[in-house]
Amino acid sequence: MIIKNPLNKEQKDFMKKHQIPEDLLFDANGEGFSEELKQNMSEANKVLAYNAVGCETNADYNFINIEGDFVQADTDKIPFALRTYKTGYIYIAGSIKAHLIKVGSSNEVKDRIKSLNISTAKSGGYDDWELLLQAKTTTLGKVERLFQQKLADYKSSAQYEKHGKIQNGGELYRCSYNKAKEVLTALEEEEKIEFTQINEKRHLLSEYQFKNLKVKSAASAV
Repeated sequence: MIIKNPLNKEQKDFMKKHQIPEDLLFDANGEGFSEELKQNMSEANKVLAYNAVGCETNADYNFINIEGDFVQADTDKIPFALRTYKTGYIYIAGSIKAHLIKVGSSNEVKDRIKSLNISTAKSGGYDDWELLLQAKTTTLGKVERLFQQKLADYKSSAQYEKHGKIQNGGELYRCSYNKAKEVLTALEEEEKIEFTQINEKRHLLSEYQFKNLKVKSAASAV
């Protein structure tokens, strides 16, 4: 969709500060977030929309991502959005100590597992992460987002300390390797996403078939 409304100075300054290319921008044309807007953004291969309305914390915020988050309120979401159509590797890793599966992305996977296990940045607080599968894609951020959506029922709520700060266990799931691999297959079939350079350590997979434990809802926990 062609941008209908010219960008104003504040919007241009915001884009320049956060290095947002104009060709990844969609014009919400004064509308709030909706499934229709989300679909239109996806079909147009856009990762952020401007001229959106409905931010509860600040009416001047008007940039949203494809999930409907106003990124001016949380600028950490911008780099993630900009990775949507970037080439890189999606990977599945596992920790036997934690009985956890991790799904992440990286420009280069070769040294990624080493960085997950070093003492100052142990992912989830564990140091036995093993790379189980890696696959190259030209829509890295999109694949990562869809992975998170499809595995949301198994997301770990664990917290851990990293560099002296408490972190949430993002990208960590209480499920089996096979459950995570099912998502990759589904993305190929349902979303027509092409993966290349697939490398799977089949000789290790039997050790990472953990129980699939769904997150308990607030209602069921009462």
